[in-house]
Amino acid sequence: MQPKGLLSGKTVYITGGTGGIGTPLVQHLKDAGANVIVYDIEKDGDLVGNLDQTCAYLKANTPDILINMAGYNVFDYCEEQDLEAIIALNMMVPVRLCQAVLPGMKARGSGQVVNMGSMTGLIPLPHLTGYVTAKAGLKGFSDCLRRELGGTNITVTHIVPRAVHTGMNTGTRAEINERTGVHHDNPADVAARIFEAVIKKEREVRFGWPERFFAFLNANCPRIIDQGLQKNRKIGEEILDADKARKKQQAQKAAA
Repeated sequence: MQPKGLLSGKTVYITGGTGGIGTPLVQHLKDAGANVIVYDIEKDGDLVGNLDQTCAYLKANTPDILINMAGYNVFDYCEEQDLEAIIALNMMVPVRLCQAVLPGMKARGSGQVVNMGSMTGLIPLPHLTGYVTAKAGLKGFSDCLRRELGGTNITVTHIVPRAVHTGMNTGTRAEINERTGVHHDNPADVAARIFEAVIKKEREVRFGWPERFFAFLNANCPRIIDQGLQKNRKIGEEILDADKARKKQQAQKAAA
């Protein structure tokens, strides 16, 4: 339980609040006294399709805190990915929602935006082209907006988790993570850390020591990371090719 007064009187609007990380995070926020409004795809429909209406709602009802958690990843060859759809939800939705709340937050003289990034946006991995593109873009947007808002009382917080044990990391994604030794975090622990970042109005939170070190290497010595990830590429190709062969065989059996 969180001390009741921490967010007493504050309104929080969150997308992705019904997911593996979002659910415990919403509970932390409520326990701290916040009025939490969750965009629920099951009740509210597709967020990308309803983006204009959602932006209009946020302009008219600007929350004290906006948390952009909604997203999904696709593990596949670049040419097989629906890049437009992946980038739309993972980058354009949070960018547009941020735009929508800015006038109200500026008029009020306070506010906070929390954007859910990914360590893959700092350490681009093979076969995650669309997701990496979106998360790298969201990182740049968050940094730029934070600097643009310098001197105001509006905070931009960028969260950079590594792999988390949620529904996003299942199937072939779980297999590549296991075979390449990817470290995972517990969603409840990640949610608790995000809540702490909200309360402390932190600028950026990165998870995992080896991942933070590799992010530094990728930024300063990308060739080292290029070479190191060739093993991941080969393993990824094995997994994807086997999966496609399996699906083709299943389709042939179904058609017979």
